[in-house]
Amino acid sequence: MKKKFISLVAATAFCFGSALASVTEVSSDSTRKSVDTLSIWVMENGLGSQKALQKIVKKFQKRTGTVVKITVLDWANAFERISKTLSESNNDVESPDVIQLGSTWVAHFAAAGLIRPIDSMMTRVDSSRFFVEAFKNSHIAGNPQIYSIPWFVDIRGLYANERLWFQLGLSDEKISTYPKFIGVLRAVANSGLTNAQNEKVVPYALPGKNDWTGPQQMAPLIWGFGGRFLNQSSKGFRSGLLDSCTLEGLALYAKIMGDNEIAPNSLFENSAQNADRYINSQQLLLYGTSELIRELEFPAESGGLKSSEIAQDGILIVEPPAGPAGRFSFMGGSHLALTQKKDSLKSAAAEDLLAYLVRADNIDSYSRQVGFLPSDKSIIRIWQQDNRYSQLVKNMENGRSFSNIPEWGTIENILVRFSNDMGTVLSKTNDKIVRHKELSKMTLSAHNQINAVLGYSESADEAELLSRIERIFSKKMIEESPKGLSSVANKSPFPWSRTIVAVFALFVLSVVYIAVRLYWRARRKRR
Repeated sequence: MKKKFISLVAATAFCFGSALASVTEVSSDSTRKSVDTLSIWVMENGLGSQKALQKIVKKFQKRTGTVVKITVLDWANAFERISKTLSESNNDVESPDVIQLGSTWVAHFAAAGLIRPIDSMMTRVDSSRFFVEAFKNSHIAGNPQIYSIPWFVDIRGLYANERLWFQLGLSDEKISTYPKFIGVLRAVANSGLTNAQNEKVVPYALPGKNDWTGPQQMAPLIWGFGGRFLNQSSKGFRSGLLDSCTLEGLALYAKIMGDNEIAPNSLFENSAQNADRYINSQQLLLYGTSELIRELEFPAESGGLKSSEIAQDGILIVEPPAGPAGRFSFMGGSHLALTQKKDSLKSAAAEDLLAYLVRADNIDSYSRQVGFLPSDKSIIRIWQQDNRYSQLVKNMENGRSFSNIPEWGTIENILVRFSNDMGTVLSKTNDKIVRHKELSKMTLSAHNQINAVLGYSESADEAELLSRIERIFSKKMIEESPKGLSSVANKSPFPWSRTIVAVFALFVLSVVYIAVRLYWRARRKRR
């Protein structure tokens, strides 16, 4: 766990021979007039992210003489602020030149004409360097034009408390399927497992209240059962929520969220609170993001986790369970794009900056600082050699992102409300029949809302649909109990069985000692 990252020298030696060679340097055209200032807008991407970017743009300034002004936005209001600025700004000064966008935002801003195509830059930036699934969001579905370049990747992983994981005798194989996964969670819940502070440890949690990550949490289960949020046909996109495979994944998601034994805090906590519980070693497993690993290296006064309970116990990223259709992980991340500019000179300078930022070495140094994985395939081979990230890199092989359509932002908001509403319904009653009926109504409502956004209409009997949804939600959750897990759950350095053996051995030694003393005393008397 505490192994240090492979040195940047090794990374650079490898990358410069491949990916870096494919990227043209900042334009050296001596006839081009210089641009005094460029502006880049980015979000707060983790501890040290601002310093890392400042270091990179400082090198750009040294090469070109162009000052780069960095504006840092809060993720909570970034979409609204970017939309407002790009829509209302009539001059090149007010709006940024280069802009960070969440991967699922690109299609929206491209369709609105607020960012510009960058196909002409592909002679300088080799698109084959990037992961296909990450690069997918550089386009609008069905449109070959390129509007952005992947900067870093957010690949989700299943995090375990390392000390407790091995104390329990667990392995990837023991949670390799969802029945096994649920069985392990149940066994842990009934084991009385405690942490180093003798506090109860809960097995798992899903965010069921006031949270925005529901779709990311749902996705691996839905995909694992062969479902999809959206389906595409010759008529366009439509909701996939009522497809049988999607419903199977949703039903399992709801069952885990509403289970008071295996995920007891789900109905009252959001994803940040789930993460805090894991960080405090009060939760065994967490479905989380990779910057958590990087935060272990920062002290508490800097907002890091270096002195946290999980830092003492250790973080272990384990292979997530597979569904009938396979094993999938949610892949998101951020892209860099160029805004529309009237000044052709400034547009050209902005292209120089973008090309510089997505150079292999600069992607690597920025990703290492923030803890998200790089979007460049040649660099990721080196990250894979670090055992802290190797499983996350493996997850990228089966990583899947959301649909790259302009309407996705609105659809994701529907799914976020859907997930939170699930938590509300489940928190109000333990009656399974009532739960299943209410969940079925909510699912049908979300399905209809998504189709309305997509302009897709269908004729179906609502009562029949609700009956079919309810049948799937009513299915029993299959569990496969692990062998021997409960007996080792709270294994201490001196369990009762070993204590009894130790006492018995001490008794035998005492008897032998007394017998020997009596024997020699008797011999002395005879003399």
